[in-house]
Order: sequence, then C-alpha cells, then structure tokens
Amino acid sequence: MAGANKDFFTKVILAKLETTEGADAGPTTAADALRVLNFQETFMNAEQKTRAIETSYYGATPFILSGFTRAATFDMEIHGGGVAAGTTVPPWMKMLQACGFAAPVVGASSVTQAPLTASPRSLTLWAYFDDLLTKLQGSRGTVGFKIEDDEFPVLNFDVLGIPDSALAAQAVPANPVIAGYVDPLLSTSENTTFTMGGFAAALRRWSMAANVDRQLRSLIGPADRINMRGRGWTGEAVIECPDLTAKNYFSQIRPGTTMPATCVQGTAAGNIVQIDTPRLQISNAALSEEQGKVMATLSLTALPNTGNDEILFTTK
Repeated sequence: MAGANKDFFTKVILAKLETTEGADAGPTTAADALRVLNFQETFMNAEQKTRAIETSYYGATPFILSGFTRAATFDMEIHGGGVAAGTTVPPWMKMLQACGFAAPVVGASSVTQAPLTASPRSLTLWAYFDDLLTKLQGSRGTVGFKIEDDEFPVLNFDVLGIPDSALAAQAVPANPVIAGYVDPLLSTSENTTFTMGGFAAALRRWSMAANVDRQLRSLIGPADRINMRGRGWTGEAVIECPDLTAKNYFSQIRPGTTMPATCVQGTAAGNIVQIDTPRLQISNAALSEEQGKVMATLSLTALPNTGNDEILFTTK
C-alpha cells in the first residue's frame, strides 16, 4: 500500500535477458519471475568526486557521486526441466547466460549449456521489496554451485549491474507466475552419483565458482557498462580419504595431473542434472577429522580443453 512501511520479506524478483545491452528489458511478472533463495541487494556503490575547495573555516566540501553500480546475490535450486523427454530448458539456464554461458542447446533428449568467451549476454533484473522497486540494468554475473550431502543442490549467483537514474520507484507488482520450476532432490546416495578421476569418492561436498571478472567501464561518449573480462573456475571437493591402493589423489599433485569429474543429480527423466568438468587439477590438499574418519579437502581448478569447455551443465 502506498505510504505504508515496506515489508522486506515480501519480494518479487524478475529477470529478462536484454536485446540491447543496458536498455531496460522490462521483465514481467507473467513471463520473467524467478524462484530464488536468500536474495540480498547492495542498493548502490558509487565514487565520490570531492571538490577540494580551499576555505578559511573547517568543514566538509561539496561532492558529486558518479560510477553508480548495484549488486544482488541469490541462490537458485538445481533441478531438471520437468518433462520426461528431457528437452525443456530449466529457468536457471537463463541466469547462466548472464554469467558468461552460451544459450542452452536442446538435443534429442537433453539440454546442454557451456561457457563462452565472445559477446556475453546482459540482463535486466527487477527486485520488488513489497512495493519498492529497484532495478539493475546491463547486468552481468558470476556463478557457483554446491552439491552437499543431505542438502538441496544450489547455484549461487552474484549479479552486478547499473541502477536506473531514479534509483528506486514505488510500484505494486502483479502476482508473479512461477513457471518451469521443479521440486529439487536432496543430494543423497539414492539421488546422486559423483566420480572424480574415474573413482566414486565418498563425497561430503563439491563446490565450484566461476570467478567471473566484471568491472564498470566508464568513458565520455558511450553509456557506462559492466565489462566482463574473464573467468577461472575454482573450488573444492571434500571427500572421505580413500585407501590409496584404490585411488591416490595425492600422487597427482606434484606432476599436475588432471582428471575429469562428473556429478549426476536425480534418477528420473525430466529431473536429472549432470555437471561435468573434464580437466580438474588439484592445487592444494588438507586433512581433517569427521566422526573419527580422515577427510581430505582437495582444492580444485577446472581447466579448459580447447576452450569454453571447462564445465558443462546437462539436463535430461
């Protein structure tokens, strides 16, 4: 209601890929509503340009703010497209396009999505806090994922964009249509398989992050934009230390041996998600204790083979 206090816990989040970078794509509650978790927004960041005026008295000097950016972080549940044929694109793949991924490729019985280098897409994101509307335009993100025992698998998004000139507006959103989402499955022995280096390690957690480098680009003439400059997938696997006669990961550290890793979440067609990293290299290792067992935490870097293939998401 106009004039009332704003309720922080009633949120509507909309996102739409932009046709023209930086131009408000106008996402709608009917077509572009996201189902997200743990949404947090950094309302603004800006540079303070101070006029260092000499005066005969103490006091602050005038300033102007420039280089405005706005950021948002949130999670999305990892799940399939919801149709047994396996050819339906899940909504989270749209968000991956704003994080340096190509458009999903629909095959005969699956959908795949790989990273790209040239011409990454940008995104408009609208966030309603009750009837308080904030916008991010020309947005680009970075993404990570976490697969953990007895937890729901999630993608972690960190989006950086440019706010509109008003910074905020008051508008009541229509009821959002949350479409295309499927209930996720817990990561368990029944629902999840994980292999690394061809060995089914007993997994506590596998997490990776793209570490996309994004910076505000500002020049006289063109509009400010969020520039994507690179990425490098890193993360870790926390596993129960295997018998070294079965699998010796430690022997791969000094020579820099690489290995593939694959995680398959789900067993029923329509809600299967597979994550592949064909060339993982171990950069560090640590041992710890858990319920009297030796655990190994392996720090990992995902290397490309021929380019834009260091990670692949597939839904079936």
